[in-house]
Amino acid sequence: MLKDQEARDIRKIIAWGTGIVASALIIGVIIISPVIGLADSGDFGRVLGVTGLAVLDPKQSYDELYFNYAHQHFGYGGYSLGGYISTHVILVAVAGLIGRVINGEVFDIRVLGVCYSVLFVWAITLLVRNAPEVKRRSNTIIIAVILALSLLFVFADIGYLAYFQSFFGEPYALIAMLLMVASAIALATSTYPTGKLLALFVIAALAVATSKIQNAPLGFVFAVLAWRMIGLRNDRKWRRQIGTGVAVLVIGSALMIIVAPDRLKNANLYQSIFYGVLKDSPHIAQDMTDLGIPKKYAVLAGTNYFQKDTAIAQRDAVLRQEVLEKLSHKDIAVYYLRHPSRFMQKLDRAAENSMFIRPYYLGNYDQAAGKRSGAISYTYSGWSQWKVKYMPHNSMWYIGWFLAYYAVLGALWLRTKSRRFRLSLETMAVVALAAIFSCVVPLIGDGEADLGKHLFMFNVCFDMIGISVFMSLVYGLIWLVEQRARS
Repeated sequence: MLKDQEARDIRKIIAWGTGIVASALIIGVIIISPVIGLADSGDFGRVLGVTGLAVLDPKQSYDELYFNYAHQHFGYGGYSLGGYISTHVILVAVAGLIGRVINGEVFDIRVLGVCYSVLFVWAITLLVRNAPEVKRRSNTIIIAVILALSLLFVFADIGYLAYFQSFFGEPYALIAMLLMVASAIALATSTYPTGKLLALFVIAALAVATSKIQNAPLGFVFAVLAWRMIGLRNDRKWRRQIGTGVAVLVIGSALMIIVAPDRLKNANLYQSIFYGVLKDSPHIAQDMTDLGIPKKYAVLAGTNYFQKDTAIAQRDAVLRQEVLEKLSHKDIAVYYLRHPSRFMQKLDRAAENSMFIRPYYLGNYDQAAGKRSGAISYTYSGWSQWKVKYMPHNSMWYIGWFLAYYAVLGALWLRTKSRRFRLSLETMAVVALAAIFSCVVPLIGDGEADLGKHLFMFNVCFDMIGISVFMSLVYGLIWLVEQRARS
């Protein structure tokens, strides 16, 4: 009987159609010539060695290797251990192995792009497959199609897709977040939630938490959401599976924090202090006193950890002893708690960069495409361009948005007795929390360094929230129409 119902479920057909359209979009936008990717900003090196890949021609000039041109082809090298801690490298290493089978001489970045694309299509189709269902079949079709179009318009934008053909960790976090939400919604709406769906949720949630060190604390929040799923089934096997999933998320997130290299912690702390608290400070001397930093380091205010020719070297042993080993990110957080106006200043700075999905300073084309240096593609960029041009750049607007969103979620949660609907609401509450976290943590953990790129996950979560609000309005309108038709 259940199989017959699934066979008649029109959402399944629409989901398959969505997957086909998504695949065609990806092929047309980034895969076929001219191949679209993202230029290296200097971050690729920490991924390449660990995954057995290498720059194809290291003799190229700096301008050819960095910022201006995306590279379609890379070489193969030996595997080396490094200080980059992320499960992102596992997927890249797998793509590298596939690439060796296809072409043992040169690695084509499109192999990695296809790996990301397969996971992306899976996430999109799973979301559409579990679109809200109403009484009338025709209305269910309308809801599922609108959801499919919304997902394709937003997340198949070139601002997101261009990342697929790069060695940045952003696409890994994007797809993991989409799969986590899709599997959570699927679990909440399934008549009989399966262990496979739960495993997908746990793996995806762990991938988000371990995509970079800054995201590790989110794993504990995801563990709470996993624990909330325990009431979906009453059998002992399910409780055991839930317990295992919670343990995996807690242990994995804790290990991510514990194994973070000291040099990375020092670099981030330097950014938090000198390119964060002290940058553009109207009272540098007082801020340094509040943090307990010797005033001789005032010459470093506004500098970042990687720039050259600073008055005092960033890796200076005395600086490390007197500042970087003395303070922690907890001290930065406490400072902002005691100086809320300064934190609001930083939030305004984040708001200015919050809606940039793509880094406009990184070229999209391989040099062989014959495009000008630093050229970027605007094919299928409606959503990313609209956000840049029309979304507010004021922190108070975003604070009001999230407060209103949580107020609505809370009201709906209190009004319903359905455990499954509450789990769906809790899932979106976690997405909103992840968005807030993704905005606040970079400011505390890395100052204003590369804010646009650090706020990528904020964009992902914000866009998910936007689609959830839009689809709720669509569902509510159709539900009202059906109610009136019955009466």
